[in-house]
Amino acid sequence: MQSFLKKISFLILVVPGFNYSFAQTGEATIFDEAVVLYDRSVYGGAILHTNGWGAHITFTKNKGAFKSRLLQFDVVGMKHPKEVKSFNPYYDDSRSYIYGKLNNFFILRPTIGKKYLKFDKIRKSGVAIGYNWRVGPSLGFTKPVYLEIGIPGEGGQFNYVDVIVEKYDPEKHKPEDIFGRASGLRGFSELRLNPGVHGAFGLNFEYDPEREGIKGIEVGATIDFYPLEEIDIMAFADNKALFFNFYVALQFGAKFNK
Repeated sequence: MQSFLKKISFLILVVPGFNYSFAQTGEATIFDEAVVLYDRSVYGGAILHTNGWGAHITFTKNKGAFKSRLLQFDVVGMKHPKEVKSFNPYYDDSRSYIYGKLNNFFILRPTIGKKYLKFDKIRKSGVAIGYNWRVGPSLGFTKPVYLEIGIPGEGGQFNYVDVIVEKYDPEKHKPEDIFGRASGLRGFSELRLNPGVHGAFGLNFEYDPEREGIKGIEVGATIDFYPLEEIDIMAFADNKALFFNFYVALQFGAKFNK
């Protein structure tokens, strides 16, 4: 976590300095071509956060030179901090699994918000800097974990005569019973919706040399809260209803006029 925060702090402190230094030099500090103002944009990319990863797609519509309305959709997975990979030590072809994990948890976030441009690019190699906020529902889905369970023979607990697939039950399945994880497709018919709310704040650094292009990075923080109940991810650890994360998002897209 400390390393993650240091990288974010470095970007926030150093990148604005680059833009400022460009303005102080005697080199070309404006675009050679005429500036075209675009009223819409669409971009997307990967999201890496402190407890998982995902993807996003974002649509914006300008409401002025420095302000835009924003519509964004995120899909992210959320891990429990106590998750540790385990392996069956007696079988080389066994698949890794998370002992004690009851459910996989992922979130769909349809959000609206505002995006603000604070510092525009003053040269093609410059960086535009802005920020945004987003709010909306947090649609959490839990999918039960299925495991391959070994049926022991007369030779001992790890001498399996058969392997079957069962939903993980912490009262029934011990480490010596588990051959490995089952297919990730198992359990989708048992998806359970956990409705909640979401909020986010992000800092944008956009560096595409072309005016109509978007290449950038966003760093920020998110919060997801589920008021009805805690989200059961692990069997032998505390679960929670509030998830706070720092994130880094890559952005690739384009600006255009309708």
